[in-house]
Amino acid sequence: MKLTLVIVVYKTKIKDSTTYCSLLEALKENNGNFGDLSIVIYDNSPIRQSIERPAISNVDIVYHHDSRNLGIAAAYNYAWSIAQKNGSDWLILLDHDTQLTSSYINEILHLQISEDEVAAIVPKIISENTMISPVFSHSVRPLQNKRPQAGLQEEPVMAINSGTLIKTQFLNEIGGFNEEFPLDYLDHWLFFEIYARGRKVFVIDSVLEHELSVMDYSRVSLSRYQSIIESEINFYKNYKKDLLLAYKKQLAKRFLKQLLKVKNKKIAMYTLRKLFSF
Repeated sequence: MKLTLVIVVYKTKIKDSTTYCSLLEALKENNGNFGDLSIVIYDNSPIRQSIERPAISNVDIVYHHDSRNLGIAAAYNYAWSIAQKNGSDWLILLDHDTQLTSSYINEILHLQISEDEVAAIVPKIISENTMISPVFSHSVRPLQNKRPQAGLQEEPVMAINSGTLIKTQFLNEIGGFNEEFPLDYLDHWLFFEIYARGRKVFVIDSVLEHELSVMDYSRVSLSRYQSIIESEINFYKNYKKDLLLAYKKQLAKRFLKQLLKVKNKKIAMYTLRKLFSF
C-alpha cells in the first residue's frame, strides 16, 4: 500500500515537532514492515528551514516552504498533488503537535479495508483526558454525547484532521480540499462531504494524544476566535443547514457564558455581533 503523509508546521522547528519526532521513532520501530511512504513537510513559517533527512528505507521526504501562510487547506492540496504523482492510495493528514505511536503506524500500515465505500480512516484522539475525536455529527455539541466505537461508521461522524487517512480517489472525486475553509472547520466540511456523497468512515483502535488549544478561551486570541466563528457560520449556513437553528441557539448560550466567564470581553461581544448577523 502506497501512502503519502503530510505534516503542516507553522513557527515550529521541524526537529522540535512532536509529530515529526514521534513519527520517526515509530517508523524506526516498524522499519522494513511497510511499503512506499512519502512524507511531505509543508512549512507555513516566515523563514525557510533546513531538514536532516533520516536514514529510513522506503521513505521519501519532500519539504515545501510557503511564507504566505495560506492555511492547512492549501497545504493539504499540495500534499494531495504529491499523492497523485506517487500513485498513493491514501493521504495521511497531520498537525505538528500530535503524539504518534508505533501501534498507530503499525495499524494503518497493515489495515485491510475491503469496503469501497470507506473514504476515511481515523484514530481516536484524546486531549487533556477527553476523547475529542471522532464524534457523531448530528449535534452542535457532539462532546456532550456518546462517542463512536471502533469499526465502520454507518451513522455520520466527524473527526479532526490530524491522524486522518483520506482515500486519494475520494479527493480526486471532490476536487481536493475546500479552500473556503483555509484553517477552521475544514474537517467538518470534509466529513460532511463524505456522508453527503454516500461514503463512510472507519474508526481504528489506536488512540493518539493531541493538544487542542481552541477548547480553552484563555489561550485563544480575539483574531483566532474571529477566524473560528466565521468558518462556523459558513459551515452551518451553507453546508450543515439542518443544524443552523440549533447553532444559533448555541451561539446565544455561548455569548452568555463568555460574558460571565471569559476575561477578554471582546470575544463575548464579537459573538453577540455575529449572532445578529445572519
